[in-house]
Amino acid sequence: FRVLDIIRQSGGAALAVPEQDLCETLSRVWRDKGWWICPEGAACIAIIERLREERLLASGEHVVAFNTGSLEKYLPDLRHLL
Repeated sequence: FRVLDIIRQSGGAALAVPEQDLCETLSRVWRDKGWWICPEGAACIAIIERLREERLLASGEHVVAFNTGSLEKYLPDLRHLL
């Protein structure tokens, strides 16, 4: 619950990413950039548009998304997305 406490204390937000959005983002990033991002990294990228729609992220604000994993360990299950 530590992360939730930090989000509440900072006035931040946490949003869920639909699996379909995550899969589409993972595929697009691989196709467009050649980056082997993990599903968690894809979720961070996928949610940006929703953050803008919900006015939690203003146009022109900078975002840093940390991709701390590799797609390699997920390949057996996600190869069809590439």
